[in-house]
Amino acid sequence: MTHARRRHARAAGLLYLLTHVTSVAAVFAYGSGLVAAGVTLEFALAIGCAGTGVLMAVLLHSYGPARAATFALLRAVEASVILAGALPLLATSLVPDVAERWSETAAAVHAASFLLGQGLVISVNTIVLGWLLWDSRAVPRGLAALGIVGGTVVLASNGAQLWAVIPLNGVAAGIAAVPVFCFELWLAIHLIVVGGAVNNATL
Repeated sequence: MTHARRRHARAAGLLYLLTHVTSVAAVFAYGSGLVAAGVTLEFALAIGCAGTGVLMAVLLHSYGPARAATFALLRAVEASVILAGALPLLATSLVPDVAERWSETAAAVHAASFLLGQGLVISVNTIVLGWLLWDSRAVPRGLAALGIVGGTVVLASNGAQLWAVIPLNGVAAGIAAVPVFCFELWLAIHLIVVGGAVNNATL
């Protein structure tokens, strides 16, 4: 692996960790009524999503150009939906009249953006990434398989939430999200520590 590619791999790993930290912290910020902090964290989350999309596409392009580009595009879509969901909450924090009349609507829009961006879109891009990692053999096979399986589970869960088969953001949805959370965390650590070099395959 060249120095530049190792640097890209580690940067991607750090950005994946950023997305984990900011997504969890944003939930706590909103729950504590710290809207400005939540919006700031989600802005950082969106940047992290877009950044991982670009870097992973660069690293995996040679293994599957179309899938690498698809992953980058879906990460950009995910980032856009996250920002779109944060905008109504930002409006309620900046304009008092809006807050009085539209706070519940803003919260509903944010919940919808979470379901779409950090639910349905992320499930598809995780499947695409897992599939690409599986074919490239650039990471442990278990890691790639976890991405494929985890993405499929989240896709089913969020589809069920969309059609009101299971409660929105309920216990079942939380459990279904665990495999993808573990996949991204494992991938982040792998990229930072190993740089993706496994069995003579390099990211």
